[in-house]
Amino acid sequence: MEKNQNKKGLLSEFLTNMEKIPNQITDSLIKFSDDEDEKNVINTYSSALNNQFKELSNYIEEQRQKTTKQAQLDTEQYLKIASPNLMINNMKLSLPSIGSIVGKLGIDGIVKEIKKIVKEILNIFGIKLPKWIDGLLLLIDEIIGILFGGGSPKLRVAFSQIEQAYLGELTQLARLQKATNNLSNDEDDMDDF
Repeated sequence: MEKNQNKKGLLSEFLTNMEKIPNQITDSLIKFSDDEDEKNVINTYSSALNNQFKELSNYIEEQRQKTTKQAQLDTEQYLKIASPNLMINNMKLSLPSIGSIVGKLGIDGIVKEIKKIVKEILNIFGIKLPKWIDGLLLLIDEIIGILFGGGSPKLRVAFSQIEQAYLGELTQLARLQKATNNLSNDEDDMDDF
């Protein structure tokens, strides 16, 4: 089966795996929870979270079909090196620990890394990221924070602080990419002389 996935390409495998993440998380949370109110909250958010991941996957596939062959090859190379499929598959190892703060933090960390990979794929495709992408990714984080925080205000604050750190990392990454691009452009200008 793994050989069939590789024939389809790493991006197809990534999108398929990414769509499974919300169900894996919410199913594990339901199994762990003994509280009916908490189960109701999980079920309330699960369909929206599932749809968000599915539609994001569909959007990436639509953009892939519009991009150049070189961008598609670059994406495959990036996914080979970044190993998100391995990360998503190994997330299953953390799911039985979803009841502990360490398990939740580990799974939340994987979701955050997947979101970074999504943005990088779209950058490789050469599209200007729509303004709604960051809003959607933030919404996903907030829903996961609610699901993982349960009835604990302390956990919700912890996940909020983690989200703030994550956004700071993205800001620094964007600055680094901009500086690298500017440096490359300066070198190209020097070659013209």
